[in-house]
Amino acid sequence: MIRWSATVFALLAAFVVLVSCSDAEPTVDERFVDAFVDMRVVELVYGAESPMARLARRSVLEKYGYTRESFLEMSQKIQDDAHYWMPFQKRVVNRIDSILDPESFVKKKEEEAAKEAAKKAKKKEEKK
Repeated sequence: MIRWSATVFALLAAFVVLVSCSDAEPTVDERFVDAFVDMRVVELVYGAESPMARLARRSVLEKYGYTRESFLEMSQKIQDDAHYWMPFQKRVVNRIDSILDPESFVKKKEEEAAKEAAKKAKKKEEKK
């Protein structure tokens, strides 16, 4: 009897876990994730309060089709709802990782250095 009760309890517990986990993560608009990451980049590059930062933020909002109000509304929705927070954070981290891919970063820097060296060589050649 005890073994049967333990089996039934284990099956019920597994069922409860499966049902509670079956809810799919809420979807977070990828466009918003991209806009959010771009806004953070703008803040890092220009600071939070500079005139260039304001212009760059406006440009980001236009690029992704947001108004200041709609962007803030979506931000608040994500902050207020715990179900959206983790999926949003995961997408932001994935987006940043895609930007900061070390191999691409190094390759890009090497290409930029080669272009700069070619420009210097060309200027030096023109002076002769």
